[in-house]
Amino acid sequence: MSRTIEYTNDRFILHLSGLTSAAALKRRVEIPYNSINKVSIEDFKLSMFRFRVGTSVADIREGRFLIGDRWCFISYENHNDVVVLELEGHEFGKVVFQVENPEEVKMRILEHTEKK
Repeated sequence: MSRTIEYTNDRFILHLSGLTSAAALKRRVEIPYNSINKVSIEDFKLSMFRFRVGTSVADIREGRFLIGDRWCFISYENHNDVVVLELEGHEFGKVVFQVENPEEVKMRILEHTEKK
């Protein structure tokens, strides 16, 4: 998969590579743990007609999407069982991404956010 996760002491980093980074117009998103309000795994279907800076084709969403009055970063090829991070005090209101092991990623993020 063209998304990898890095957990540091103070932040979560989503790395994008290959065509995914080209489609999203971004190679990485850094999120301090103290910006994360909620972590969930959801079906996050988003209309391909949303205002965006990135790519929206079939079920693929890559890039920045305007949802309400906040920019959100979204990176998935399938909207089912994606990790959704709700943020405060960050450039994005939400970060939504697809990974092979969403439950494990959710638990690891929660472990870090509980330490704050």
